[in-house]
Amino acid sequence: MKSNAISIAAIACATLLAGCATTSTMPPGTLKVDYSRTFINGAKLKEIPGEVQIVRREDTGNAVAGQVGLNVLMLALGGGIATNGFSKDDLKGAPIEGVDDRTYLQNPVPTAFVQSLQKAVDARMEQDKLGQTQSFRYPLVVGGGSAQLVYDTLTGAGDANYQLLLNLDVYKRRESNWVMPARLVQCSGRSEPAQPLSYWAEASYRNVQQELSRMLAACQDKVVAELPTLLEQ
Repeated sequence: MKSNAISIAAIACATLLAGCATTSTMPPGTLKVDYSRTFINGAKLKEIPGEVQIVRREDTGNAVAGQVGLNVLMLALGGGIATNGFSKDDLKGAPIEGVDDRTYLQNPVPTAFVQSLQKAVDARMEQDKLGQTQSFRYPLVVGGGSAQLVYDTLTGAGDANYQLLLNLDVYKRRESNWVMPARLVQCSGRSEPAQPLSYWAEASYRNVQQELSRMLAACQDKVVAELPTLLEQ
């Protein structure tokens, strides 16, 4: 979803937006974990993710049709051709329908994951006495966190298989120099291998929640392991 080549200007903009929400100085040795819809590269979700969505083959077809229609309109108006490309991974998708119990479709990133990460960060800082003489103004930001079931291939005679795609950045603005790139733990990823939709749909999409929980647990472990680097000035 995001390019690996992140400009310093984009990062500065993103971290200013996300990091300035909490600028009150925390007591020495404590670091606040906050949620933000903004990724480290400045991209921003339109809304806080509440559920895992689904991106089907027809969603790409509709997006292509929309792009073609835009090009036709621009040519009719005497303009050039719109060149904005897209990836299926960039599509928002749609709610998964026909599920009575939607418990396993809930996206815990903005709520339960932030709370869990806060406890893990607190424990690591206390255990290893990290930042005991430092007062942190800027929080550790959990950015984005959208999750979608995304089809694996656009073509094929049978039904598509699906992968669970998580788009998530965890980053911290530097205390002493906001112009320098924020420190990032990249937690985005996708499940392997792709599975039939029937697999994901078992027991009201229980496998979705199990896979998402696994991905978030791995993210939390990475953040805790890299915490000393994240706290560097």
